[in-house]
Amino acid sequence: MPHRIKWLTEAHYQDPLVNYGTTEYILQFQDAAEILRKWRNPHLGRSSREGTIIRLANEANKSVELIRQMLLTTNLDAKHEEQLIEQLKIFNFMMNHTLPEALELVNKDLLLTPEDILKFIEKHLALMQQEYGKSMSMAKSMLSRLNELTDIEIRDQFGRKRRVQQSDVLDVLGKTLGNLIIRQTSLRPVDQIDARPRGKVRKKETYRAAVLRTSQLPPPTIEIEDIRVVDKDRLSLIYFIVDVSQSMSKTVFTGGLTRLDGALLTSLGLYFFFNLTNRRKRREFETFKMHLVPVTEIPYVIDNNKKLERFLFEAEAKGKTRLVHAVDTVVNHVRSNYKENDFDVQIIVLTDGRPNVPFSGHIPGRPDPFLVKYFEETASDTPHETRQCMLQLNQLFRHLQRSMDRNWEISYFLMAPEKFRDSDLYKDTKAMLGGITRPILIDPTKIEQLGARIIQEAITE
Repeated sequence: MPHRIKWLTEAHYQDPLVNYGTTEYILQFQDAAEILRKWRNPHLGRSSREGTIIRLANEANKSVELIRQMLLTTNLDAKHEEQLIEQLKIFNFMMNHTLPEALELVNKDLLLTPEDILKFIEKHLALMQQEYGKSMSMAKSMLSRLNELTDIEIRDQFGRKRRVQQSDVLDVLGKTLGNLIIRQTSLRPVDQIDARPRGKVRKKETYRAAVLRTSQLPPPTIEIEDIRVVDKDRLSLIYFIVDVSQSMSKTVFTGGLTRLDGALLTSLGLYFFFNLTNRRKRREFETFKMHLVPVTEIPYVIDNNKKLERFLFEAEAKGKTRLVHAVDTVVNHVRSNYKENDFDVQIIVLTDGRPNVPFSGHIPGRPDPFLVKYFEETASDTPHETRQCMLQLNQLFRHLQRSMDRNWEISYFLMAPEKFRDSDLYKDTKAMLGGITRPILIDPTKIEQLGARIIQEAITE
C-alpha cells in the first residue's frame, strides 16, 4: 500500500516547487511589440544586459564546480592538473571581481550593450594578468561565447517572467503572433448559415456556371450549385508589400512604438501563420508560400528565414514610397522564379502614406483613359507625382488581372484613422483601385488586428 500511495501522490499532486517553465505563455500584441523593440535595439533592454552577466556568472559557477570535482576525484597528470588550476583561478576572478562590477555598471546605465560589457571584461583581463603574473589564455575563450549568452527578459499578461536568448526571439514572437492570427480568424461572428463550400469565390466562373445552368444572359439567379471556389490544393504565392518609408515612423502605440513596429510584427506573424497553416494541411507540398517585399529605395524579395531576420533587425522608417517599384519587383520575381508554373499570386499592399516616386521603366498595359480623365477634371490636394504613381499602379494592376498565364489578386490596405475617408488622397486611391479591388482602412492604433484582417479580406483557407 505505501508504494501505491506514493505513486498516486506523485502522479496527481505535483511537488509545490516544481518548475512551471512549460506553462503556456500568453503574450499580447503590445508585449510582442516591446520584445521586438528590445531585440532590435540592445540599448533599450537593461534586462538583456543583466541577463548576459547573470548567465556568464552561472556558466562560471558550473565550470568551477566541475573543475573542483575533477581535481578531487580524477587521476590527472601534472600538465593537465596545472591547466585546470589555471582555469579555476580565471573563473574565480571573474565571479569575485569582474562580473559583480559589470552588473553594478549596468544598473547605473554605464554599460549599454554587449559590446560595452565585452570591452569591460577585456580590461579586467589585463588586471588578471598583472595579478597572476602571466597571460590567462583560457579567459579569452569565455568572451567568444558572450553573444551566445545574450538574452531578453519577457513578461506575459499574468506577470510571469521568462528569459529568451536573442537567437530564439523571432521564433517565440513568430509562433505567438501566428497563433494569435489563427485565434482571431477562427473567432468570426456567425450571423447566418453559410451553405456554400468554403473558399474564395471565383466570380467569373460562378457567373459562367449560372449562365450555363439557366441558358440566359444575364442569369436571373445564382444558386448554391453555381458557386465556384478556389481549389484549396493549388499552391498560392503571397507577396506582402510593406511600406517602410519615413511616414511609418509616426508613434501610434504607448511606449513610443511606431507604425513600423506594428508592420514588422504583422509581417512576422503572417510569415509564421502560413508556416503553421502549411503544417496543419499536411500536403506533400506547401499550400502557401509567403514572400515579404519592403518598399525601400531598391525593393527586394524576402523568401527565407535568414533574410527575414536581417530585415526585421535592420529596418528603418526612411526614404520615399516607391510602391510602383515594389509591385514591379514582385512581377519580375514571379516570372523569373515560377515561369514554368501557373501558381495563383496574391499581392497584399500595406501603406500609410502615398506613392510618391514614379516608375521610369516600362510598364505593361495601357493607361486607363477614364482614370486619366478623372485626374484631369477633378481638383485634389494629392500631389502630382502621387497621382502619376496611381496611374502607373492602376495600369499595372489592370494588366495583371487580365493576364492569361495565372490568377493575380490584389489587396490594398491603408494604415490611417477613420477620418482619412474624407481626404482627397483616399478618394483618389479609391478611384485608382476602381474595378480592381477596394482600399481597406486599418486604424494604426488597432494594428494588432491587421494580420487577421488580411487573412479575412484577402486570403481564404
